[in-house]
Amino acid sequence: MKNITAFIDQIEKQYRSVACWIYSENDRYTEIEGGGIISVSKLRSILEHHLHIVVQPIEDCELDAHLLLPEISMVIPVQFINGKITSYSDAEAA
Repeated sequence: MKNITAFIDQIEKQYRSVACWIYSENDRYTEIEGGGIISVSKLRSILEHHLHIVVQPIEDCELDAHLLLPEISMVIPVQFINGKITSYSDAEAA
């Protein structure tokens, strides 16, 4: 498991943009405005306004989505399907 700063630094070096979903309600997430695709640098500002964020680099569909929890600076790999977290992956994979 990594803290958010280390995780964002890592993906910023490897990817130009990410798909981003924010928690809405009833255990569902919705795409961030603008189709869900944002730059990694924009992700930093979004972290200041939302408590649960799911991100996935769009250049590599093989990479698991990750749940970012800014209030505790934690990143958790997740399986994310149709706006819902279906399971939590191995915490060591982040």
